[in-house]
Amino acid sequence: MSAAARAVCLAAALACLATPGCGGGTAEPDGGLGEVAYSFAVLPDTQYYASSWPEIFTAQTSWLVGNRGPQQLAFVLHTGDIVDSDTPEQWMVASQALHMLDGQLPYVITAGNHDYATLADRMGMGNLYFPPADFAGQPWFQGTFEPEHIENSYSLIDVPGGQWLVLALEFGPRDEVLAWAGGVLASHATTPAIVITHAYLYRDGTLYDHVNAPMQFYNPHGYVMANQTDTTINDGAEMWSKLIAPHSNVKLVFSGHDVNGQGIPPGTAARLTSRRPDGTVVHQLLANYQTCVTAPCEAVHGGNGFLRLVRVSADGARVGVETYSPYLDQPLDDGGNRFVLDLK
Repeated sequence: MSAAARAVCLAAALACLATPGCGGGTAEPDGGLGEVAYSFAVLPDTQYYASSWPEIFTAQTSWLVGNRGPQQLAFVLHTGDIVDSDTPEQWMVASQALHMLDGQLPYVITAGNHDYATLADRMGMGNLYFPPADFAGQPWFQGTFEPEHIENSYSLIDVPGGQWLVLALEFGPRDEVLAWAGGVLASHATTPAIVITHAYLYRDGTLYDHVNAPMQFYNPHGYVMANQTDTTINDGAEMWSKLIAPHSNVKLVFSGHDVNGQGIPPGTAARLTSRRPDGTVVHQLLANYQTCVTAPCEAVHGGNGFLRLVRVSADGARVGVETYSPYLDQPLDDGGNRFVLDLK
């Protein structure tokens, strides 16, 4: 991103922070946990903001930058479908919004199905706007599965009291990607880990499972990749058995993708807590605030800017999850969008 473009982003951020409902915000900084050590944000499915509502994308990232101190933000995650169509126009919107985080907050992104023009070979323009080389200078960024591809990466992010390993995995990750991710997790077995991937959990709180739940909508096995004889695909159930269950340091999994067609609240929000044979627990969370399957999704302006704020308690034993829109300056307080989970 050029210096001129970054200047435009900064100007937009400052303008947004001066606008009611965009800058200050009323998200609760304690998440109902009492003393909070830090927080992090999760951005789900921003695709319609990139295609139709760019001011909402800007409102989200401007708010995160402007409130990183009051909200105790340590990093930002994006679970994919950054854009709706793999075009320069939409990637420029996404680039201007997300690059506001540069030098302000560590952030990790991955790819959803809409981020590829040719899903069959997993090629899209995202790597032109977010090349791994741009992240390589950051102390938290550790590397990628493939050179010049950002969608499969890992980061080690310092937080008060420790560190998180964050693994970003592509839409319907290939077997070789899961093998690589397993090696990363094994090499950092004592570091708590977060996995972000686009399609993992279904709307009813079960895993995407093309074998045992073939009637689920939007399973990765239903996409054009399945017609390629030289590739593999893994849905949520397969990711669980091959990657999440064997590695007890994975504490949280975040995904988006599914759209149940309901209004907001609740949007498409679900969660699943699973216990491994060794007794360790992993929480798997789905959030997506689109209520439509085609743009511009006018009824909710593509999702009304709702994002997740995850608060970590001072003792590291619990997380409080909130849902908040910087665009509307409103939270969602229903049980599917505001809750507390035990990490230990």
